[in-house]
Amino acid sequence: MPPIIENFKAMNLSSNIDFNLKHFFLWWGRELSYWIPEKIKQALSDKSGYVFLSIEDEQLKFARLNHGQRQLIGTLPIDEITAEQFQHLVNQDSFLEKAHYVLRLNSEQAIKKVLYLPAAAKENLQQVIAFEMDRFAPFKAEQVYFALKILAKEHNGQIKVLLLLTSKKVLDNLFLKLNDAKIYPAVVDIEEAANNFSDDLETYNLLPEWQRPVKNKVTRFLLWSFSFMVLALTVLVLVLPLWYEAQAIESIRENLNQLEKDSRFVQLQQLDIDNIVDETQQLINIKNSASPLTKLMNRLTQLIPNDTWLTHFKYKDSKLQIQGQSPSASVLIGVLEESVLFSNARFVSPLTQDKRTGMERFKISMDVNVPEDNVGE
Repeated sequence: MPPIIENFKAMNLSSNIDFNLKHFFLWWGRELSYWIPEKIKQALSDKSGYVFLSIEDEQLKFARLNHGQRQLIGTLPIDEITAEQFQHLVNQDSFLEKAHYVLRLNSEQAIKKVLYLPAAAKENLQQVIAFEMDRFAPFKAEQVYFALKILAKEHNGQIKVLLLLTSKKVLDNLFLKLNDAKIYPAVVDIEEAANNFSDDLETYNLLPEWQRPVKNKVTRFLLWSFSFMVLALTVLVLVLPLWYEAQAIESIRENLNQLEKDSRFVQLQQLDIDNIVDETQQLINIKNSASPLTKLMNRLTQLIPNDTWLTHFKYKDSKLQIQGQSPSASVLIGVLEESVLFSNARFVSPLTQDKRTGMERFKISMDVNVPEDNVGE
């Protein structure tokens, strides 16, 4: 199972996420490569497949994996190997021509050791191991080629590290013989800690950088370009629909906001209309509750004698007040009281005589009793 999946399965809600960007791109690149047809990969790449080299009984063995099982291709004497012998072997099996060569050392040629180191050493692990190499192996740092592989993450303030090393003298002698035969391994690992090139996201390599075969830059550029195109198309397929959905949701949200504003405006208008209707109804009620002045004045005209006239007329809150002159103002109280329309008729100021006309000035107040429908009675 890939380490990224294992990390996710081991996580819980209280875990700290330790995201390795390099591992992610290695995993992503490998997954993308599965989308590329094998013929295209072979056409773009100058290498395909792995050939494993091992030395047993002074023989250099060539093997490849076939359905997970190592299949022997051929052998050559390590001390007498020549370029012609190797070319003859290649001519017999064309797979050898474009394969990646991996030199796999045995326990007599290399050492592996598990170390437990402080977690703080993780930041500069190579320097720490090189500085204290004589503590971990019977060599000094300048005498060996070494590689490191973290086996476990931090636990109780420590990390578990696999140290793999081989003597420079041993590996240089082997490479001298191989290079003379025009065999150029790209990777050196150890049989007891063999790399799994199909599943490992980050394999180790005991071979120093300066001895590794130079990769074809054009091929590498084409592979990375193709991988980038696949990545870009994948992102478009995944992200573009989401972007369109987000735009649609944003448009709906804006429409809803506009509708909400319009709804609030309509509600305010409705409140204004309701207030106007209420005020109008109040005016109608006030008007309906009061006797119409025309009918009221018509009734007074019928009751008051012809020799009496009015100079002032005031009506408010069902109370009527009149002023005027009459030959006999005291008679008016009785006349008004006889009508069912008026009650509580009384003088509100003393009677006085107008010297010019000889008539009595009066000021009478009374209550209006009947509703408007009966004012004419």
